[in-house]
Amino acid sequence: MGFESGTMSFLRYAVIGQSPKMPDEDLLKKLADHAIKPSETGLPEEVEYGWCGPRHLLDPSFDFEHCVFNDCLFFALRVDTNKVPSEIRHAWQVIEEDALAKTNPSGFISKQQKRLARETMNQRIDEELRSGKYRRSKHIPVLWDLPNGVVYGPSSLSVREKLTELFSITFGLELEPLTSGNIALRELERRGRRREYEDFVPTRFAKSPQDPDAPAEYPWTIKADGVKDFLGNEFLLWMWYETAHRAGTVKTTDSEVAVMFDRSLQLDCVFNHTGKETLLATGPTRLPEAIDGLRTGKVPRKCGLIVEAPSGQYNLTLTGESFAVSSLKLPDIEQADTPRTLFEERINLLRDFSRVLDGMFYSFLTTRCQGWNTQVSQIQKWVASHVKPVAQVA
Repeated sequence: MGFESGTMSFLRYAVIGQSPKMPDEDLLKKLADHAIKPSETGLPEEVEYGWCGPRHLLDPSFDFEHCVFNDCLFFALRVDTNKVPSEIRHAWQVIEEDALAKTNPSGFISKQQKRLARETMNQRIDEELRSGKYRRSKHIPVLWDLPNGVVYGPSSLSVREKLTELFSITFGLELEPLTSGNIALRELERRGRRREYEDFVPTRFAKSPQDPDAPAEYPWTIKADGVKDFLGNEFLLWMWYETAHRAGTVKTTDSEVAVMFDRSLQLDCVFNHTGKETLLATGPTRLPEAIDGLRTGKVPRKCGLIVEAPSGQYNLTLTGESFAVSSLKLPDIEQADTPRTLFEERINLLRDFSRVLDGMFYSFLTTRCQGWNTQVSQIQKWVASHVKPVAQVA
């Protein structure tokens, strides 16, 4: 995920509870107490996980020098998977059965010998797992911005569950993924407008060609009470419309941000009728296929963006519903005397990016609460205006 160098990929999490505002020795000790450890039985579990130092997979260090930067705590989640592939298990089973079958005059293996072959295979599996031959390890950096109460961590659902569980056990605090729906709820609650959030329903920007009366379902969003992650997809479409009508800019509460859709655009059907479509091109929203997708009931799910903020240019890919960011390239840092200075400057830029992204989303939420029907009508007319006239046959 490259927090200290390269591009960044992450999902943001809100820290719920009495979170400390500054790193201290107590936090470092808690990390060390819940570091990943070898199995006490010698036979590893199929999946094992715990904390490790941020520098590499075998890093045992939890100290200020390597884990504290700019009022942030930097560490890593290590996940070990210990599993013999099913193809290998099957091969061992067959080899054992063939060896036993040769001892029988008939050439066939008995039921008792099958059980014996299975026991022999299981013993071999245990030996191989104890040796570590089939251990596969992942090192997943985690950045905890303590003053802002935000954790930057993995977006993968399977790893996300391990992170939230271990974080709770270690610090006694909960992590809430900052998906588009959760961000909207937190922001509108802050404004005293939770009722409007609760009244939000998915927007139908176009009719389904298969069923003109079909409601917009956004089937990829979680179907649960109070979860409205379809707002992220609507935000991407709103931003697409805004940039098309505001000379490539999106207005926030205190400024205007230059935004360009670039490299990739993934569309999906809100009616679950026509499926996904991925467009790869410079300026993919300008392709005829993009507007055709909107016309048939598709909305953006993921897109490449170039965001020009006061601190510089950010290149990234944003997933609408989860608000997961991938391949975030920060502006160049011209002066950094030490690796520590460089990392702390990158943290400052990461914080700035988060403020800019949230600022644009908050502007969308304001529109979503006030005059949304008018905005939707304008978007529908804009999409319809791209229809090419049918050529007349002489």
